[in-house]
Amino acid sequence: MGSINESMEFTSPRDSDSHDTHTSSTAAGNFVQDARLLGYASVTARGMATPSRIAVYEVCWTGGCFSSDIPAALDKAVDDGVNVLSLSLGGGQSDYFRDSIAIGAFTAMEKGILVSCSAGNAGPSTASLSNVAP
Repeated sequence: MGSINESMEFTSPRDSDSHDTHTSSTAAGNFVQDARLLGYASVTARGMATPSRIAVYEVCWTGGCFSSDIPAALDKAVDDGVNVLSLSLGGGQSDYFRDSIAIGAFTAMEKGILVSCSAGNAGPSTASLSNVAP
């Protein structure tokens, strides 16, 4: 594919469509007092691991998520010493030995890192999964 065209791509670790912000705040969001939805309840909302720090590794671009970028980012995260990997991306099903998410997740798991992968949005039928890798 060549190099990234920085005039067309969003190369910042900041989020361009709010998906990463949403998923990372579920994992590590800070405390929010008096959180409400449609006027109901009044609770303190928080992520699962509030004292956490977030490291961002971009693997998806305008043209999609390239299989070479995924293991490169996972390897970098492992090298950086992360404790948990939350992967909110996926595509169609493929054999495990060709699935870059499955391979990278397995490698991280072997090093003691907890890996959480999304189920995906593109299963073969309504209410079905597209990422079935363990």
